[in-house]
Amino acid sequence: MAVRVLPLRGLANLRTLAGLADRQPQSYKAYLRVSFLELERARHGQEIVTVHHRLAFLVARCREIDAEKAAILAGSSAAPGSSQSSEAAPTGRPGQSANRGFRLAC
Repeated sequence: MAVRVLPLRGLANLRTLAGLADRQPQSYKAYLRVSFLELERARHGQEIVTVHHRLAFLVARCREIDAEKAAILAGSSAAPGSSQSSEAAPTGRPGQSANRGFRLAC
C-alpha cells in the first residue's frame, strides 16, 4: 500500500466567514444612518426656528431704538446732522472739546 502524502496546510488555507459580513449590505446600518440624518435635520430645524425668533427680537429692538432716538431728537433743539459752532472751534488741549469734556483726537 502506498503512503499518501497530504499537502501542508497553513494559516492561508483556513476557510473563515470573516470577509462575508463586509460584502453584504446590512440593513440595520442603513436604518441607523437614516435615523442619524433625521436627528440632524430636526436639530437644524430647531436652530432655524430659534434664529427666526432671535432675528424678530433684534428687528423689533432696532425699531424701538429708532423711535426713541426720533423722540429725543424731536424734543431737543438740535436737528440731526446739524453742527454747532462750539464744536467747530475747539479750545484748550488738542484732545479736549469746549463743551463736552475729553475727546480722543483721531
